[in-house]
Amino acid sequence: MAKIIPFNGIRYRGAYEKNLSGLICPPYDVINKQQRKSLTDSAATNFVNIELPVSDASSKKHLQSWLKKGVLAKEKTPALYFYQQEFSLAGKKFKRTGFFAGLELDEKYIHKHEKTIQKHIDHRFELLKTVKVNTSPIFCLFPDKTKTITNFILNTVKKNKPITFKDPDGIINRLWVVTDKAVISELAEKIKKTALVIADGHHRCRTGMLYRDLIESGPSCSDSRGSKIGNRKQKLKNKNQNYKYILSFFCSIEDPGLVVLPTHRVIKAYPDIKEKLANNFTLSPWNGKSKPQIVCYHNGEFSTLTLKDKTFAKKNKLEAEISAIVLNEFLLSAINPENIFFTKDIGEAVKKAHEIEGYAFLLEPPNVNTVFELSQKGKVMPQKTTYFYPKVPAGLVIYSLED
Repeated sequence: MAKIIPFNGIRYRGAYEKNLSGLICPPYDVINKQQRKSLTDSAATNFVNIELPVSDASSKKHLQSWLKKGVLAKEKTPALYFYQQEFSLAGKKFKRTGFFAGLELDEKYIHKHEKTIQKHIDHRFELLKTVKVNTSPIFCLFPDKTKTITNFILNTVKKNKPITFKDPDGIINRLWVVTDKAVISELAEKIKKTALVIADGHHRCRTGMLYRDLIESGPSCSDSRGSKIGNRKQKLKNKNQNYKYILSFFCSIEDPGLVVLPTHRVIKAYPDIKEKLANNFTLSPWNGKSKPQIVCYHNGEFSTLTLKDKTFAKKNKLEAEISAIVLNEFLLSAINPENIFFTKDIGEAVKKAHEIEGYAFLLEPPNVNTVFELSQKGKVMPQKTTYFYPKVPAGLVIYSLED
């Protein structure tokens, strides 16, 4: 059973709380150099200084300084944080509703759906050891066909005024701090009966598990590759159980505001790619109107890709529904993910492919129910199979691994 707990969240306070739109930032993995500079230039207290610092030491320095100055403050009472994002996409309006809580790091109940890259885990692990806080949440999905949990959240907050602000992307954010023990207990009971799948934050989740193992095993702890992690000369002390949990945002897969976008791929042309494409796919000119599973762009031409292997879909019905899996299985599996450029923007993908005289593969959005079902069956999909929009920001609520 999945276990959640309330926690004493660290948040921007006072005058800073009234300017959250200029202080929160995207999670680290979607911030580029130009955006990072823009965020740091916009405000000295922008959370990007902690989420994606110039060094781990500087992240800790900013955190300690802001806590001392009252820029940030820890909640006096353990709480859950109900959260809603209202946004527009392709001319339609959406509201995505969920909540923040501490989630027990138990591999039996947390199912991942994407592969991870070791160097990203190593980097976030070093930062976590230094700052000892979860700066941004993992994103968990749960089934709620009867909308029991979503309705419970909405009914709980409808008489309470939220912290509200509009971020730079025009998204309206609403945050409710919930300290009622009865409400917390009831939600914890409801969620522990559900299955959970990580929608976003696989590297953060793995990092949290490594930190938990480090605390419990001490100097003998090894990382996921079997090698020693970091310097063990200083004994790590633990006075609480916070390290067993991770900051998490929870959302129902039935939530009407749950939007999942595809992540397109761009690669350089390698010697046998044309042969591999021809052997595995039927290429046909794309008219720009149909919605095929995969579209390939190369040298100014767009083509639809239709898989030739008809037995794959018969043997792997669910996998065949996910374009990222099909493309990886028959074309990209031999390419290091570090050499693949990922973007959710079609225009950016085409432009990048044109610049490097490479290939852009434009994918259809994956079905979230298919992703959930595959994850429940233990299927790990290619990196960046999904892009849940919008991202949950960093700096809204911080989870401390210490008292």
